[in-house]
Amino acid sequence: MGRILDNEQIERFDRDGYLVVEDFASKESCLALKAAAEEIVDKFRPPTRPSVFRTDEQNRVSDREFLKSGGGVSCFFEAEAFGEDGTLRTPKSLSINKIGHALHDLDPEFERFTYTPQLASVASDIGMADALALQSMYIFKQPHIGGEVGCNQ
Repeated sequence: MGRILDNEQIERFDRDGYLVVEDFASKESCLALKAAAEEIVDKFRPPTRPSVFRTDEQNRVSDREFLKSGGGVSCFFEAEAFGEDGTLRTPKSLSINKIGHALHDLDPEFERFTYTPQLASVASDIGMADALALQSMYIFKQPHIGGEVGCNQ
């Protein structure tokens, strides 16, 4: 497959460290990923001590669930999801901050989206000679709870 990005887009990526590629993914693909994420959350049964992800702890001391999530698919709650008594303040589906970190290898819909010639071409266009998918996340933007997600790469 040939190039997908033009020179201006590549320069923008080099300058800014990120790039928005309008209409890269079809509406159908996005809806399929959203449905897959909703199914993961629906099937998720929180452990006794659920893992909370905080956007303001970049150098965090991670809990066991977070540390073992690299090779699995785990759900992480918003910091404000639980009341003082330890119960969820909102329904589970509105309390999850993100799902991570091996969706690209362990969920068929995310795998289908990740391993495409188009995505490989974009990686090549920005100079990644041998790009590997090492981590994938589905980040929710829940109403009324949740922290700011600052710039990160």
